[in-house]
Amino acid sequence: MKGKINKVIHIAVLAALILTTLVLMVPSVFAAVPDEPHTGDAMWVEPSTVNLSDSFPVGYRFNVTLWINLTVASASWQFKLVYNKNYLNAAESGYTAGDKSDFYSNITTISLPFTYGSLNSTHNYVLAAESYLTGPFRSSGYGSLAWIEFAVVALPPEGEIWTSKIALVEVFPTGTETYAQDTVGTKIPLNVDHCTYIIPEFSGLLAIGLIMCLTVIAMFSRKLRSHLRHQ
Repeated sequence: MKGKINKVIHIAVLAALILTTLVLMVPSVFAAVPDEPHTGDAMWVEPSTVNLSDSFPVGYRFNVTLWINLTVASASWQFKLVYNKNYLNAAESGYTAGDKSDFYSNITTISLPFTYGSLNSTHNYVLAAESYLTGPFRSSGYGSLAWIEFAVVALPPEGEIWTSKIALVEVFPTGTETYAQDTVGTKIPLNVDHCTYIIPEFSGLLAIGLIMCLTVIAMFSRKLRSHLRHQ
């Protein structure tokens, strides 16, 4: 009987942990069209603002999508995206049309594996690139390039709020890591926009909610144990 009781309790605890995990994680999804379209030759991150004030921060995951708009036909693109590694971790990433970008979904290309690295003592980077291989080039227009899922890894001290950026860096013409190329290999100057995110201290209301959930689980376990003992 004791073994049966422990098994039921273990199942209840496991179910609670699974539910908590589902609440704290979001799936890897991306939009078919940009929410914040840009004109001219541009590359940008959506959403432009992520406010985690109403979310459980530690372990919480959120996605950003990289977009591009070009006024000329193109043959390749590349981006270098940086973030504060003390606040976030780039947990997962992918191109928005499987093994290629949605932007280049109708042409034959080769896409490089995502590269992750340390930029300096405070920031890491993610680098991705895709290039025309054969057939027609991509005509002018817009499209999504890639998605990246970030996990929150730390909380600010009590009473503080962290604000930082997920930023495109080393952008052509002043840099060489974020760019697009036209059909003859000439790099195209780009205007870029970043994502600003806000991480608050752990919410008191969320703490109360978590305590309440744990209390309910404990009460359920006690009642279940008592019920099984009297069977």
